[in-house]
Amino acid sequence: MLEAISLGFFTGVVLSFGFGSVFFALVQNSIENGYQAGIKISLGVIFGDVLMVGFAFLGTSFLPNIPNFSFYSRILGSILLIGLGIFQFLKSKPTKNKDFKLARFFYFFGKGFLLNVINPVNFISWMVISASLKSYKYDIYDEIAFFSTCLAMIFVMESAFAIFAYKIKDKMSDKTIQSIKYISGLVFIGVGLKLIYDAI
Repeated sequence: MLEAISLGFFTGVVLSFGFGSVFFALVQNSIENGYQAGIKISLGVIFGDVLMVGFAFLGTSFLPNIPNFSFYSRILGSILLIGLGIFQFLKSKPTKNKDFKLARFFYFFGKGFLLNVINPVNFISWMVISASLKSYKYDIYDEIAFFSTCLAMIFVMESAFAIFAYKIKDKMSDKTIQSIKYISGLVFIGVGLKLIYDAI
């Protein structure tokens, strides 16, 4: 089991450095709204990962067979991403750090969850990882230990990114912060267009 935990530790660290839409959303929201916002996004990401790990671990045979489900999910995901990307170029007021209402929690939590699950690459990654584990001939307890450690490290690393981004906020100029927001928007739009291209 120690080997499974060690492997899960390093796998989680590596997966945390995927500089995609989730990473930029994490950094941008931590700078604008405080590190608590970034941690809430991380929680949403982890919840999405737990679902995808469950599907990868148990298989997808129990899911309903919906015609053209992959196509429609990619189109919906691309619309959401492009919408988020355009929103980054609009002026918005920062959220007050003292606002911890349940609705605010689910706003950031939902953003992290959606950014995670609408990207099919994430699900494919978990499928590949799950398949690769078979070569280690782990039992059920070893696999649970691996995935638990992996998910825990992803959350820890992403939370650390959020805290670090917030800490260096005061050292950034307004122009730099605005540039990060625009880069985030371009990443969202780019990933959204890629989803449309793949669907078509």
